[in-house]
Amino acid sequence: MAPPRTYSATVRFIFAARRSGGNTMKCLYAASAMTCALLLAGCLPVTSKVPVGTTAEHTSDRALFGTWRGRTEDQKADTYFHFLPDKEGTVTAILVSTQGTKNDAGWMSFTLRTVKLGENRLMNAVETSDNGAPVEEPLKGANIPLLYSIANGRRLTLYLLDEDEAKAAIKTGRIAGTIEPGNFGDAKITADAKTLDAFLATPEAAQLFKVFIVLRKVE
Repeated sequence: MAPPRTYSATVRFIFAARRSGGNTMKCLYAASAMTCALLLAGCLPVTSKVPVGTTAEHTSDRALFGTWRGRTEDQKADTYFHFLPDKEGTVTAILVSTQGTKNDAGWMSFTLRTVKLGENRLMNAVETSDNGAPVEEPLKGANIPLLYSIANGRRLTLYLLDEDEAKAAIKTGRIAGTIEPGNFGDAKITADAKTLDAFLATPEAAQLFKVFIVLRKVE
């Protein structure tokens, strides 16, 4: 699998806010927005109509189990990722931010489905709780595709779909999807399960992802 590009701009942890940059606006992930359900001003991660990996055999990736920690360059403290096995063959992920103030601290939980498609290791993430509260629209039930890699059992890198790259793939017909009107409309992949999994098994698909966060295993 060819390594996906890394974000050249600031990439922050979980929730999106919009920032003006001349004539452009970019989604940033901010741990301090942990109660805002992955969005401020309507900016969402790229989602999929169907879950990733439904056409392939999947089992919980045991290499994920345990606690990991890491931060982006703008975070003042580490965020902890706890990965726990479920009986259904999925993984529960509990994310805890302890930045030191009531506005910066918080936790979220996700149900993850892990699968290997081609040479690509992928997760389908669905948020299940936001600080103990029910998940609200538009993220309620949303499928968030992630690519991941584990180096030496101690370094976990998570990648999210880059919005601009995903939109370009949709516009050129490489993958079916919708783009909301306007310069900053959100992107959603609408391909059926077979087509989605076949596409995500390719090196080309891996190039649509960019580094979200790098974590290290807690002993």
